[in-house]
Parts: sequence; C-alpha cells; structure tokens
Amino acid sequence: MQKVAPFIVGYVSLKSELSLEELAVILSQKLFGGLEFGGKELEIHEEVPAIFLNEPILGLKVVLEGYSGFEDESHFTLSVSPWITLSDIERIDMRIDDYLVGLLKVQLKDIDSIKILEV
Repeated sequence: MQKVAPFIVGYVSLKSELSLEELAVILSQKLFGGLEFGGKELEIHEEVPAIFLNEPILGLKVVLEGYSGFEDESHFTLSVSPWITLSDIERIDMRIDDYLVGLLKVQLKDIDSIKILEV
C-alpha cells in the first residue's frame, strides 16, 4: 500500500522595477533569514531568468523567476515546491498561495517598490 502525503506548493506573483537579484536580496532578508539566492547561471528555466535559495528549507525549493517592470507581461513569480521527489509516497499538493500573499503583504508593507499581485 502506497503512502499518501501532502506536499507544500505555492506561487505568488510580484511586480517591481527592481532587478531579479535586488528583489531576491529583499525577499531573502524579509522571509528567509538572509539565505542567499543563486544559480542564475544554471538556467533552470530556459526562457525566463530564475534564481533559487541555495539551501532547501524543510525539503522545499524556493525559486524566484521573471522580469522587472509594470507592463502586463512583466512580473516575478516566487514559488515554493518540494526539492526532491519521494518515489514511495503519493503526492497530494497542499497549496499555500493565499498564505504566501498574506505573508508578503505583512513583511513587505513598508517597501513601495514591490507590488504583490492577488491570486
């Protein structure tokens, strides 16, 4: 009998004129205790610039991707998902999008250069 477990998955979109790296520094300080983002040279997404926390948090991968600007097509996405796949456990996604939006609103309330997009 295969085990079933919830896997934490979440996405939130942001708008900002900041660069990917500048936004990452702020998010790192406000949300992740200063853990550094890196890996841009790995091009984990072919067509979209992306960086990720260099260390997983509780087995979760945190990725920041996208483009700066306030045009319709320009935005960043912060995503949280499992770092590794567990072959002996059936995955049921537990979405935390609303939690991420609320968390970012509180943590970034004094930073006018970042706009959180509602889901």
